[in-house]
Amino acid sequence: MKKSVLSVICVLLLLGASAGAATKQKSINLAPFSSISVSGPFTVSLVRGNDYRALVSIEEAYEDFLVCNTASGGLQISVDEKRVPSEVKRQFRGKGTPSPVFSAVVYVPELVKSVTVSDKAVLENCEDVFDKARAVFTLSGNANVKQLTVSSQVFELNMQNKSEAVFTVICKNCIVGTSNSASLKIDETSEQSEYALQGSSKVNAKSRTTSVRIRTKANSSMKLSGSGENAAYELSGTSEVDAAEFEVPDATVSMSSVCLLSQAAYKSLTVNLNGGSTLYFANDPQFYIENIKSSTVSRSSTSKSKTRL
Repeated sequence: MKKSVLSVICVLLLLGASAGAATKQKSINLAPFSSISVSGPFTVSLVRGNDYRALVSIEEAYEDFLVCNTASGGLQISVDEKRVPSEVKRQFRGKGTPSPVFSAVVYVPELVKSVTVSDKAVLENCEDVFDKARAVFTLSGNANVKQLTVSSQVFELNMQNKSEAVFTVICKNCIVGTSNSASLKIDETSEQSEYALQGSSKVNAKSRTTSVRIRTKANSSMKLSGSGENAAYELSGTSEVDAAEFEVPDATVSMSSVCLLSQAAYKSLTVNLNGGSTLYFANDPQFYIENIKSSTVSRSSTSKSKTRL
């Protein structure tokens, strides 16, 4: 019995050693680049370094299909899925089979201007290595950016499909666009911020800014907290914005269709409401009415008395 148990342990140890040996780590020297594109199953981290280099961990079976090179000032990291034989893919399919390892630590001596993350790629554990004049991020597919801190004059983020991201941003101008089913959590300090939401995308934003502009369409939704000096809300479709915790003296509101907005301007509120829209307001702002037609206005979302205008 003891010999049987010992044999099982030895087999397990050998399998573990074999599985570990199947993952290969390689250092790749790179030409200078200012942009990065990551696609496929890769998890990538960006850190400061003395030279342009990538430390890649990849399954040996996939090594020949690794793409990690620079062209026209841009670094591309991916797996050439079209060239991967079916017998290689089958090694990592089925119940109980481990997922293949695809990861890279990218060392950059100079600042990066733009990053594109797509098709299940993940960006995490990054240092703030981004351009201080303008930093641009583009996400698509099921891409994921985990808890990234960025400090730049202009921060620009474009998210599509089912991409997800968490950002902490210090900038002068914050420009965010989301569509499809993208999901974003952002904590930003800026002078001007602009959010454009489409599809069924969702944004949870904490903003300390001078001026904020929110535009929503379709079934998108946003929760906005923080403070500013003025806010502009433009809602359409069936979109919803909860800005009840965003402190601002002056706000302008333009709404159409059956959208919903909760906001908390305390000095002045300019409104243009159409098509079944619903506006909840807090405090006692001075109203400036440009147009109200077939819309509902209420002091707060918890108020039982509403005014149909």
